[in-house]
Amino acid sequence: MLPMVNSTLANENHPFEKTLTCATRFSTSSSQSVPSKMTSNAIQVSCQQTRFHIAEGAENREIDVHDLSISLVSRDAPTGQNTSASKARSSKQRTSGLEILTGAHLRIKSGGRYGFVGRNGTGKSTLLVSISEKLIPALPFDFRVAAMRQVHDKEDGNDKPHSNDTAEDVTVLEYVSQSDVYRNRLNRELAALNTALGDPDGLSVTKTLRSIEYDRAQDELFTADKIARLRSGARGFDARKFLRTQEKATEEARLQLEALELDSKGDSLAEDTQKALALQAALQAEVDLLPVRDVEAKAKGVLAGLGFTDARLSSKISTLSGGWRMRCQLAAALLQTADVLILDEPTNFLDMMGMLWLQKYLEDLRDASPQTAVVLVSHDREFVNATCDELMILRDKQLTYFQGNLESYEKSIRHEILRMSRMKEAQDRQIAHMNKTVANSIQQGKKTGDDNKLRQAKSRQKKLDDRMGMEVSAKGGRFKLNRDLAGYHLSKRDAIEVPKEEEAVSLRFPPAPEMRFQSSLISLENISYRYPRAPKPALQDVNLIVHPGDRIGLLGLNGAGKTTLVQLLTSTNAPTSGTLQTYPRLKVGFYSQHTVDDLARKGAADPSLTALSLLQHSASEKSLPLEDQDARKLLAGTGLAGRTVSDTPVAKLSGGQLVRLALSLLFLDPPHVFVLDEPSTHLDLATVSGLARALQAYDGAVVLVSHDRFMVRTIVEGEAVDVEDSEDEGEGDEEEEEQRRRVVYEVKAGKVKVLAGGVAAWETALEKRLAKAGLL
Repeated sequence: MLPMVNSTLANENHPFEKTLTCATRFSTSSSQSVPSKMTSNAIQVSCQQTRFHIAEGAENREIDVHDLSISLVSRDAPTGQNTSASKARSSKQRTSGLEILTGAHLRIKSGGRYGFVGRNGTGKSTLLVSISEKLIPALPFDFRVAAMRQVHDKEDGNDKPHSNDTAEDVTVLEYVSQSDVYRNRLNRELAALNTALGDPDGLSVTKTLRSIEYDRAQDELFTADKIARLRSGARGFDARKFLRTQEKATEEARLQLEALELDSKGDSLAEDTQKALALQAALQAEVDLLPVRDVEAKAKGVLAGLGFTDARLSSKISTLSGGWRMRCQLAAALLQTADVLILDEPTNFLDMMGMLWLQKYLEDLRDASPQTAVVLVSHDREFVNATCDELMILRDKQLTYFQGNLESYEKSIRHEILRMSRMKEAQDRQIAHMNKTVANSIQQGKKTGDDNKLRQAKSRQKKLDDRMGMEVSAKGGRFKLNRDLAGYHLSKRDAIEVPKEEEAVSLRFPPAPEMRFQSSLISLENISYRYPRAPKPALQDVNLIVHPGDRIGLLGLNGAGKTTLVQLLTSTNAPTSGTLQTYPRLKVGFYSQHTVDDLARKGAADPSLTALSLLQHSASEKSLPLEDQDARKLLAGTGLAGRTVSDTPVAKLSGGQLVRLALSLLFLDPPHVFVLDEPSTHLDLATVSGLARALQAYDGAVVLVSHDRFMVRTIVEGEAVDVEDSEDEGEGDEEEEEQRRRVVYEVKAGKVKVLAGGVAAWETALEKRLAKAGLL
């Protein structure tokens, strides 16, 4: 094996400025280690390279990568030293990193719609970064990937998402309109040449032409360097040879650009003019081949669907909050022409109207761009079901695929477990009977000297050894005999294995405190609220009552007044007018959209702070007795257990773990009413289902603000979380469910009214509104 080669490329002038630190092993597989933008680690990728050469620009735009391994390793790994010690340290570092995938098969078909699912912390975002940054060696470098990634900088406590190449001084419309890199490059170069050719100064033509040539040479050098570090064998040798050629070409282009004044006269000027005219014609031909599109009009339509008003389109990117910046990145990704469109939690900052618009947009994309594959990560179950027809499941460091949506997958896995369990039970009974028969035949054969009995026993024993197991092969066909070895099967059959359903997330909340007398918990009568210096009230004439055990849902678009109403219910703000009455000893638990960010900031401020110490400190501040065992029990009830609560700093916890910690803090002193504002944002699908089950079982009142239709339907409207829940409900639970008051309210333009049809009626009304506005 050839020695490991390490190289670093820093190209400050490159339009996609980035620094890569790579390690490529020149063997049958290739690997790359690059800094991860998500963590303090680096992403290391290796995979099996195809023995067939895939030409750049080939019509096949699918991803089919075998033996894919991805891990996160320390950034301070030794590079640049070609010694035995450094190679040993590198090898040890590769094996000791956090493994995300091990020998997995990554398959993304052209035009496929994939729902990418997996538990929090399993590495979904890491895999998506590896695809979007083209870190996987087997991917062609002309493969077009448009990505909207949900990335936060937790190290500096900043909750604003990173924007890849966001220019702070451009407007929203300019940023999104300029997101199509290929089209914009053609237009930019063509405009520069048109201007230069119309300029009487001959030096302008030479300067523009050589600037374009130098920029293109830098682009090609960047790509050539990356290809050389990713490929191995004969292809790697050719790639490194081309890299050396490209380095010389780039240096020559730089020298020609510096020698402008010396070469801008006589024959050189005429030659440059002819080159510029030829390049102008070639660029115009490429532009003409692109689909006719009014980019600005398309950008306006996409931004309008995502909730941007005309006034906000002219806002500077630097003035936007983190949520609106993420919408800009989503709009930019949707506007690009790509082979694969990656959307990592695109619904986090969208209201219901935005989600319905995006859902319809992805449906229409099938016709507008049938070759574009979509890989989607979302905690919104109904959004995934509506937009995806295949699941890509990350579990146990492997990728598996299922043709269908989440609902059909859950039904299928339960059916398969039942089918395989019955098959295994039947075969176990058959094996036990055959073992008994073999033993009896051997005993009788030896006792009577009957060779036929012994041969019969041997034959049955062979069947037990070689022919028990699955009745059909992995392809669904029956096993065939080997023609060369009569009587023998091609291979030993696989044993019957009952698939294991992923363990459900179990959350348990302490019971609500008992009430000394029956009364409503919160009562709002003709409440109005006006913010200081606001021209009109944010809420007006609101009437709402919360009784013990109620399930109340608050639906509304962003800016409709839901947060203001929640602040009144939790007594954060006092009403401007009207009557607000509460139970005298009322305890309210409030989970807000900013709870996780607040915990992340606390963790960043105190690196030694753990979940256990934070819980104990909070109990001490509230003068609540809390033993270490009770604190661990409370944390375990929300899914935090073991060394995670005592050894892992809060700053290192994932978003889902911070949600669990926030819930534990709220139940230090169990509330009568639990108010949740968008609790599913940082959770995976399994944890969302676990939270829904826990809130269904909670005996206190629940007020839920959420755009997640599944959450509202299950918690507020009372639908079963899954099939097993509906079958296992006890009689006492059914009686309690019948006594609960379930109400869904719509908050709109400062008014609060009951939605008789619940979520379904509201969804229908929003679809009609989108259609009327011409956005569907």
